[in-house]
Amino acid sequence: MSNPSVPSYVRSKLEEIAWDHSFVGGTYEIRFEPGSKTGDGFIGQMVRATIRGDRLLDGTKLLRDQELKLICKIPLDDPVQREKFNSMLLFEREVLVYNEVLPEFERLQLARGLWRGDEVGFWNFPRCYWASFDADQGESMLIMEDLVERDLELKDKYVLVDYDHVKVLMVALGKMNACSFALREQKPEVFERFKRLNDLLSIVMMTEQTKPLARRNCELAASIFIEEDADERRWRDRFLELKDCIWEKTETLMASQKAEPYGAFNHGDCWTNNVMFGYDKSTNRVQEIVLLDWQMARYGSPILDLLSFLYLCGEIDLRREHFNDLIDTFYTSFAKTFRALGGQPEKSFPFEAIHEQMKLFGAQVLTMSTFAFPILSQLPEEFFDKTADRSKAEFQPQFNRYKQLMKDICRDSAHFDDLE
Repeated sequence: MSNPSVPSYVRSKLEEIAWDHSFVGGTYEIRFEPGSKTGDGFIGQMVRATIRGDRLLDGTKLLRDQELKLICKIPLDDPVQREKFNSMLLFEREVLVYNEVLPEFERLQLARGLWRGDEVGFWNFPRCYWASFDADQGESMLIMEDLVERDLELKDKYVLVDYDHVKVLMVALGKMNACSFALREQKPEVFERFKRLNDLLSIVMMTEQTKPLARRNCELAASIFIEEDADERRWRDRFLELKDCIWEKTETLMASQKAEPYGAFNHGDCWTNNVMFGYDKSTNRVQEIVLLDWQMARYGSPILDLLSFLYLCGEIDLRREHFNDLIDTFYTSFAKTFRALGGQPEKSFPFEAIHEQMKLFGAQVLTMSTFAFPILSQLPEEFFDKTADRSKAEFQPQFNRYKQLMKDICRDSAHFDDLE
């Protein structure tokens, strides 16, 4: 495995971090290796950095052969790729989250007597050692703890997530929303800045690289419904109507002013590949979750993250048999943390508002499914070739999975308001 290319400005910052953590000059080295699988990063690259050497604690105690393992997230070198995927826009957003939003949440909780690692507060994000963005220099970096060192794991993004994993996520999202609502009420001047976090999803989906996929994916979705059945024909027509305007309509749907008075800070890209789980070593039960990749964070409805995960990543039975239980879990978590932060949940965000918000914003899971399900079904690129025979046996396992996922989400999202 070849060593990744690491810019000098990142290396310099790692030297500063080594100094700040009492590594003794001349005794340590910084080693680099890839931090993710090849092909995983089209927004940026992940590099694992290991600082190894002697540390001098309190100026007196020398600890030999110590290690500090970090993850560095940096933009791709290729300016064409940066432009194609709006990667610098996304880096700017994620840096803002780590430098401003999450520290405000921390200060708010610490002021109320909560502490990092307790069971009430929202601490479900990595420790960040440094985050910076310089548009003029075309430089950005995020240096964070390596969560593998805490035995946290990424799940297979192609496998739907079960009840135990989703329930832990609902707890975390409830706590995050509690911090957002508390900040809104207690520091309105600070919160006003975060209300300007516009939705980047539609911008990313309408790039030169991704926009052609909209027509292709909507036509694919329409193709699985038959003309002869009236209900199926409605879905077919709906997807065909969306093929040239799906992300424009999604942008209108997600307008933050429609969420008021319940607008909140959102993760914005809440799916399997952006969460890591920790497990109890004796029972193997899920006991911890950390949210990653905040580059799509936005201001909007408090239910967008939970709906995205439930409908796009969770097993089908979760929304048919356990939906109310999971929503109760989300709200119970929200209420407990919000009370600890001095709020009144029934007044600021009553339980009934969740279902009102779902009806208003739920259709976003349908638009996102057109993009997500071809990926999650692992449909190969040759499947989309206009000359391809989609009835070929080699395509059937993936195509059947796609059809099942798409028909299920259409059936389960029919009660949401239509896209305008």
